[in-house]
Amino acid sequence: MSEAKASTPRPSRQWVTLRGNSMDLRVGTGIVDELPRALKSTVGRPHGCVLLHDATAPAETVKSLRQNLSDQGFDLGVAELSLSTCDLAAVAQFDALLAEHHVTADDLVVVVGDLESLSVAAFACATWCGGVSLAEVPTSPLAAVTAGPTPRALDLPGMPRMIAFDGSARFSSVDTALFDCDPAGEQMLCAFASMVKTAMCDSDKAFGTLWDAADDLVAGSLSTLEGQLQATIKSRGKVISASSAAMRQSIEYGQSFSYALASVVGDAVPLSSVIADGLRFSARVAAALEQLSVDDMFTQDDLLERLGIGTTSVSVDPALLLEALKTERFRRTRRLMLALPRSLGRTRLAAVDEALLAEHIEAWCATRPTA
Repeated sequence: MSEAKASTPRPSRQWVTLRGNSMDLRVGTGIVDELPRALKSTVGRPHGCVLLHDATAPAETVKSLRQNLSDQGFDLGVAELSLSTCDLAAVAQFDALLAEHHVTADDLVVVVGDLESLSVAAFACATWCGGVSLAEVPTSPLAAVTAGPTPRALDLPGMPRMIAFDGSARFSSVDTALFDCDPAGEQMLCAFASMVKTAMCDSDKAFGTLWDAADDLVAGSLSTLEGQLQATIKSRGKVISASSAAMRQSIEYGQSFSYALASVVGDAVPLSSVIADGLRFSARVAAALEQLSVDDMFTQDDLLERLGIGTTSVSVDPALLLEALKTERFRRTRRLMLALPRSLGRTRLAAVDEALLAEHIEAWCATRPTA
């Protein structure tokens, strides 16, 4: 074997089950250059291909993909995405680019970008000409974990994240060289919080795997990170594609509280802390309802702490937070229900009495700093 071939990164590959289809997932470091060859071997005779990228995509990555896709025989078009929103207007902009490059259902769309860009791409590609193949290249660890199986829902005016849809990507190439892998950085902390959330929805085995990997993740082990990214993405696919509606709905764990909290505190609290506090709060409500043991509640707390994920450290008005939480829930359903854990790795929707919810929000806000 030549030195060049010996030094070529070899991605870890597996199929991730999604609702209605499956996604070819490849995870590794420095693997993005191998994506065009993999795409050619999978789609067969190359047709048209459009390479779209947002401002988060490294210039050298775009250049390499452009060259390698052309070398593989694709009739290539390239354009930069300048999406400022994650809504139907952004989808219309994306569709306009597909039309400009004459993309058909036989062609391929490669998108290099963050969670918002990949989510817009997933919606647009699922509906363009009845469906066109999408290959995602995420540029952040949070996008790597969530964009493929669970794209961000699209906004409507005054109503964020209202248009939810299934993941439609046919390929996902998670190259850790494209994003910040600092375990203490906000990008990675957001991914860690999403890993905990996913494990709490999947199984006790998934939770145990993350628990065992936590110390190495915090120490910055790249091989551990690659393995955990792969495990978490597969877990998210398992949850959202489950035959049981109860299991599919569990992916909402911590979500309503996080969205409500974010609407109250704005940018004053890091997103990683907002996500984690949604998990912490929901676990306490579950413990109060005697659905979750106190030991399991503290075990989740311990894992979040071991991963270095902080908590909200600003004053929060309990009345505003309760109203925001009710608005969040009743915008989507007529019942006051939250996804609550029953044990480590098992989460289900449960009805929550408003008085109990108000009591716990009051107690949670009381532990924050006073204004």
